[in-house]
Amino acid sequence: MKNILKKQNDFTRREVMGTLAKTLLGLNMLPYIANAENKTAKQATGTAKSVIFIRVTGGLSHVDSFDIKEANKDAMSASSPIKTSADGIRVGKYFPKLAEQMHHCAIINSMYVTQGTHKEAAYVMNTGYESRGTIVHPDLGSWICKETKQNSSSLPPFIKVGTPRNLGGGFLGGSAAALPLADPMKGLLNMSLPKSTTRESFDKKRSLLNELNNEFGRKIKNPNVPIYNQVYEDALKLMDSKDLDVFNVSKENSKIKEMYGNNRFGQGCLVARRLVEKGVKFVEVTHGGWDHHFNIYKDFGENAVSLDQGVGALIKDLSSRGLLDSTLVVFATEFGRSPDLNGRAGRNHHPVAYSNFFAGGGVKGGQKYGETDSIGEKIVKNKVEVPDFHATITHAMGIPLSTSVTSSKGRPISITDKGKPILSIF
Repeated sequence: MKNILKKQNDFTRREVMGTLAKTLLGLNMLPYIANAENKTAKQATGTAKSVIFIRVTGGLSHVDSFDIKEANKDAMSASSPIKTSADGIRVGKYFPKLAEQMHHCAIINSMYVTQGTHKEAAYVMNTGYESRGTIVHPDLGSWICKETKQNSSSLPPFIKVGTPRNLGGGFLGGSAAALPLADPMKGLLNMSLPKSTTRESFDKKRSLLNELNNEFGRKIKNPNVPIYNQVYEDALKLMDSKDLDVFNVSKENSKIKEMYGNNRFGQGCLVARRLVEKGVKFVEVTHGGWDHHFNIYKDFGENAVSLDQGVGALIKDLSSRGLLDSTLVVFATEFGRSPDLNGRAGRNHHPVAYSNFFAGGGVKGGQKYGETDSIGEKIVKNKVEVPDFHATITHAMGIPLSTSVTSSKGRPISITDKGKPILSIF
């Protein structure tokens, strides 16, 4: 009994002393401070309803584009940073159109990825997860389209423009995969009946096919059967829809087409703008050719022309149409390039420090986040891993980070791999 009373007295003394110490040190204000921080975090939300994801493949050299350092003599000499529309931000001379739009952009100079080969790093950039033999993760676009309210048009919510190697559905299945648009200058192909087929004949064949599919579905209990049938029906719905015109850039104003550039990538960016105008949730546009292991400055400038013109025009066009607040433009490459030139006048893979950027979607423009050392080799401030980058995108779209689904293996998997959004850029 004495021991119990002693413990109670000790607890009371500790409690009193603790309360007194908190009061004297101001620690009793911590709950209020925490509440204020939570309130700020809740207020710092994005305004995005759609995402345009510019996928830059091959590994764009950050030290020649968005993180040029004075101590990096060869990059300073060859890529000569120029002033931009944002105070304190400079970019390589090969990106003059983007320089004019930097007041809309938040550059992340402290990107970090755990993988140093193209296939694996690209997988991480697309999915937010490292590749595993037992599961195929969905692309972020598939996740976002699953978790957000879809538009009322006949257009699919997720579209990949360029030459995507996979359509991104992962364990979410074929219904979550993207619609591929190989060449935006040719539009969506095979979406009309052959001249030799009448509508009446087609409808009869379609009716017969539906009967066969339904019979097959009753006999073979495979979850892919109804998914295939739904995808087929969606394609037919689109074929008969006026929304199909969105892929026809020939109907766009000639000056606007010229602004984007008369090439696949530029016209792909134009199609992306037309698609988000129609309410499409996620559009990915690919620009390749950045794997510069040899003679980087032989091709860098030429390759940058279409990238700079297309993305610069996209941001400018979205802004002028009042669409930038509701559209998050994501510029992302799978890793950077080594700050030091190799023996072949090229740059090697560099996953431990590189640059991406955001524009629109509630992100405050004209800022940089994170920092590398004097030559752009190592991160010295605010490291951002790919799951954090993805979490920032989902935050801009208003999707809770706790969102998860159960994979085909019976495991709950969240939309980001423990990523935390960069709240300060909103």
